[in-house]
Parts: sequence; C-alpha cells; structure tokens
Amino acid sequence: MNRKKIELILGSLTIVCAFFSWCSVAQILKVAGASSWTTSIIFFMLLWVFICLDIALFEDIVFLELLLFGSLLLGIIFTGSFWHIAGVFISGYFLFLASRKIRRDFELNVKIDFLKSLRSGKVLMILAISLAISAQYFSYVSQLNGQILIPRIETSGISGKIVPKILSLIEPNFKVLENENLTIDELILQIQKSQSLNQDSQVSNSSIAQIVQQEMENQNISPNSREQFTAQVGNQLNTLNARIKNDEQVVIMNESRQQLSTLVGREVQGSEKASDVISQLIAKKIENIFTPNIIGKQRSSSIAIVLAGILFFTVFSIGSLLSVVSFLLSWMIFSNLVRFGLVVIKTVTVEKEVIF
Repeated sequence: MNRKKIELILGSLTIVCAFFSWCSVAQILKVAGASSWTTSIIFFMLLWVFICLDIALFEDIVFLELLLFGSLLLGIIFTGSFWHIAGVFISGYFLFLASRKIRRDFELNVKIDFLKSLRSGKVLMILAISLAISAQYFSYVSQLNGQILIPRIETSGISGKIVPKILSLIEPNFKVLENENLTIDELILQIQKSQSLNQDSQVSNSSIAQIVQQEMENQNISPNSREQFTAQVGNQLNTLNARIKNDEQVVIMNESRQQLSTLVGREVQGSEKASDVISQLIAKKIENIFTPNIIGKQRSSSIAIVLAGILFFTVFSIGSLLSVVSFLLSWMIFSNLVRFGLVVIKTVTVEKEVIF
C-alpha cells in the first residue's frame, strides 16, 4: 500500500468522524433535556486521532490544511450562521498553526519522536476544537425563539463526592454527609436530633418527676407510696415522650420530603443518597438562575455569550485530559503502520547551517 492510499483512507476517516462529531453535538443541543456527551466525546477523540495521523503522514501541506478546515466546516451543515462561520475560520487558523508547529517539530528532530511532536501543538489543537464547539452552540441558541438549552455534562458521581465536603465546611450539621451511604431520611433524623439537643426550653422527665414528688410531700403521702407513684409517672412520661418523638419524626420527614421534592423537581422517597439529592438541588438552583431571563423575547445575547464561554472552558478542560488518550492512540496506530511496513522511516543526510 503506497503513501497516497494511506492518505486517502485517513482523509476519508477524518471526514466521516468529523461529520458524526458535529452531528452528535447538534443532536445534544436540539433535544431538550439531553445531557450525555459520551457519544460526542468518543467521536471527537477519534477525530483527534485521525487529525494527528493526517498531520504526521500527509506530504502535501495544502491538501492537509484543506482537509483540516473541511473537518471543521462540516458543523455548518447543522447550525450554520455568520457567527458559526466566523468561529470556524478562527478555529481553522489555530488548527493550521498547530499543524505547522507539529510538522516543524518533526523536521527539526534528529530522531522521530511522535508524541513529543504532537505535544508541541497540543494547546492550539484543544483551543481550535473548543472554539468550534462553542461557536456551534452560540450559533444554535442565537436562532432560538424559545428557551435556551443550557449545556450540561453529567457529573453526578463527582459532585456527589465534592458537595458534601464543601457543605461540611460551611455548616457543621452537614458533616454527616461525608458518609456516602447516608440516605435522605437518615439525614433528616440527624438534623432533627441535633436541633432537639439545642432546645433548652424543653423540660426533662427528671424535672417533672421532682415536681410530682414535691407535691406529694406537701400532701403528706407516705414515702413508699411516693416512690411507687413517682416510678409510675416516670414510666408514663417516657412512653408519652417516645410516642411524641415518633409522631414528630414522621411528620417532619414527610414535610421535608415534600419540600425537597418541590425543590428538586421530582419525587423524593427518602431512600435516595443524601449527597446525590443535594447535588441535584444545587444544579437545579443554578439552572433556575438562568432560565427566567432567557425565555422568548426576553432572551439576551449576552447570556448566550456567557453560556458559550462556560461551554468553551468546560470543553477545553476536558480536552486537556482526553488529548493524552488521543495522542497515545494515534501513536499506537503510527507504530503499527511502521511495524507492518506501511509507513517507512528512513535516515537521511541533511545540510545544516551552524555558527563557528
């Protein structure tokens, strides 16, 4: 298989992955309530792998840059607008810079170091992809006549571990949340217990027993009768207090569940993990901050810019982590191409200027 065939295959795979990558992003934006970016992440990782291989293996720089620009331009099919096109051109510029920087590193190396050369253009590549995705989102929300869909990436597992630690620092009563298996009902009981201990106005059973005993002394009742009557009163008071506390717990738990259900937007049964419910509550509150101001004619372009900016920094952060995986995959493919003789690495003599 000659070099041209390899370039043709890689170019075709790049275009196919680019099409499905932008299609998956458009689908997330258009479907209300969609929040899973797993499919998009997989397609963009594959796209990144093929772009890395294209930059390393393509001989014609013009054809390479046309291919890279075309992979970004495909997103216009789904949400085309002036701002999206402008974002694609800017993204394309950064991708061209990354491509040339990587190829330049390949040329300067005495020995081929595939991963080192890719890392030289890592930031520019992440910047290009993040900007293109944010431009597609901004283009879409700018054309809406209704509610703007806030981009969300599911992080319930992470937030379920982080939120309890933050809350325990703010409010000591929430230290119990550090127990990952703590349920909503158990949390309500813990809070109720801590609050009841702080109520100094409550009269204890021993105080009541002392009052009863004092009253019997005033009535000249015999000591034996006083002890028996005091014991009976104490037992009755303990039983009564237990019933009252049990009824209070049932009432408080029911009311707390109803309040949480209203705040979270779904029914809370009490058996759910407290950390998950509180994380959902915080996410719901954050979403409600934006929603009232971005519906219908009251929609503000400045809000769309802010949300696109949030998405940009989110994708950029995730891209910094996923780039490591993409680079390793592209290096593995490149190594196997060399191993099976489909790509040949030769040692050549070059002339070089030096200062004496």
